[in-house]
Amino acid sequence: MNLQKITPNYVEFAEVDDIWVRAYTVDKANSVIVQHVHAHDHITLVSSGSIRVWQNDVVTGEHHAPAVVTIPAGCRHKFLALTDNVVLCCLHNLRGTGLESPQVLLVGDTSCQ
Repeated sequence: MNLQKITPNYVEFAEVDDIWVRAYTVDKANSVIVQHVHAHDHITLVSSGSIRVWQNDVVTGEHHAPAVVTIPAGCRHKFLALTDNVVLCCLHNLRGTGLESPQVLLVGDTSCQ
């Protein structure tokens, strides 16, 4: 399989009452959204299409729209678009964190909790 790392096409951003939402699209199947880590739990809503998810280098499943994927704090995660025209929305509750936007941590010695 010929995979391609991409930067997603961010289409919308909103923050309301400490809930931070970013919607983005992945145009082509076999595109990988690179691995990263957040300091807090969050969810990713699969609005359109299908994805495969890795958490700490372990495949945790495939999700087909509509679907919600839970990502624990401190867990390295990445997504592979299985179909063209995937739409994802990441939702972060920042209440009580003191953060203005989701904190991305360096990928290192992390674990899913």
